[in-house]
Amino acid sequence: MTPFPRDIEHDFDAMIELMILVINSRHNSPITPGMEFLNDIQTLSLKLFKQLCSTKTISNGCVFQSKTGSAYEFIDQGSVSILARASVETFLTLHWLFSGDVELSRFRHRIWQYAGLQDRVEHTATSDEGRAKQTSAREQQAELLPLIQSSEHLKSYSPKQVDQLLKGNWRVGWSWADEAVRAGFHRKYFDNVYSYLCGYSHSNYISAMQIGQAQDLPTQARMTDAGLQISVHIMSQFIHLYASTFSPAADILNASESRQIARFWHFKSDDMNPIYSPSAGGSGS
Repeated sequence: MTPFPRDIEHDFDAMIELMILVINSRHNSPITPGMEFLNDIQTLSLKLFKQLCSTKTISNGCVFQSKTGSAYEFIDQGSVSILARASVETFLTLHWLFSGDVELSRFRHRIWQYAGLQDRVEHTATSDEGRAKQTSAREQQAELLPLIQSSEHLKSYSPKQVDQLLKGNWRVGWSWADEAVRAGFHRKYFDNVYSYLCGYSHSNYISAMQIGQAQDLPTQARMTDAGLQISVHIMSQFIHLYASTFSPAADILNASESRQIARFWHFKSDDMNPIYSPSAGGSGS
């Protein structure tokens, strides 16, 4: 599935170490009053880091020891793909939230937060603690609502879209593929990879067939390459996004021995035109 003859595991290992350094570069950096929402860059970055680490760990295989004494050794390529898909969505959420100007980021963060609180409000609370959290969520929503409604950025939404926003649909008006293109992915590349990963998340026929056909460990290992490849690509995209918003991270990237690997995997739409749009001749899509 990969169009690049690379040692994926080597590149993954190099990139995850660089990612650690980039994320840690923000430690102990003060947040300007009024900009506290930027703390969630770290929150989502940590979420992405854990997803990527779990992807790599699962790709190494496991031996399940049952209580009957039987041992089952396998590589769960399906879970590798599911986690890779989750990493894609976490990165694209980061990009959507924090790649614009400050006021747009602040507005998007508010509707993202409002939607998350709406999820909590709509859950069925079965304990006093749960009901207390729902009460707190409603109070937070009440504080956010006038800030959202008074934003100039709300005017870019249609009345129907505004209605959806206030019902908790923070992704109204765009898709993962739309944001991927804005982040620099080639549309056909993203559609192909994301559709493949979603197949495992949704248990479609092809995913079940591939798992059934991968009976030995070497075949199962090869089947993880697609998930690892997109994971490395996501890491590179993340590192460059982080470096573009925080100068100490840019310094770390520029000084890193892994910068060439990071730059290789930071390919953009134009770089993939020879593969997906041969007639474009590399002029862009």
